Amino acid sequence: MIPGKVAARPSNAGTLRLLLIALMLVIVYGLVRGIFVHHDTPYEQIAGQMTAALQNNDLAGVEKFQNAETATQVTHAIVGRDADVLAPLGKLERVRETSVEADRRIHQFDVTFAKGVVHETIRFDPDNKVVGFKYELPAGQ
Repeated sequence: MIPGKVAARPSNAGTLRLLLIALMLVIVYGLVRGIFVHHDTPYEQIAGQMTAALQNNDLAGVEKFQNAETATQVTHAIVGRDADVLAPLGKLERVRETSVEADRRIHQFDVTFAKGVVHETIRFDPDNKVVGFKYELPAGQ
């Protein structure tokens, strides 16, 4: 080093710029993902969990979504029959609400399985307990 001269520090401007760009990309990705990714509604969650319970022949899992009156009408025979129909459709992939009749508390869903889509209609009581449930199988099933 020459006396009287100060050593120059290496410039980090390029590194800092790349770090800021990377940070901005992460932030934008997070915002886009949060805005455009579907988040299940409470009704979609109920439909999905109840359908999974039916598919797995889980009577207790189905009963927990029923109100006091309809829970007594759900039997091993009904759940077993539905399990025999739904299990061959494979893994439950997603549930999407397709329409709502708010005044009648009727919600309709398309439930996508690995091997088909089932259309479900569920009627809820004011406490969001299931009081009516039916499904339509995919064409050809």
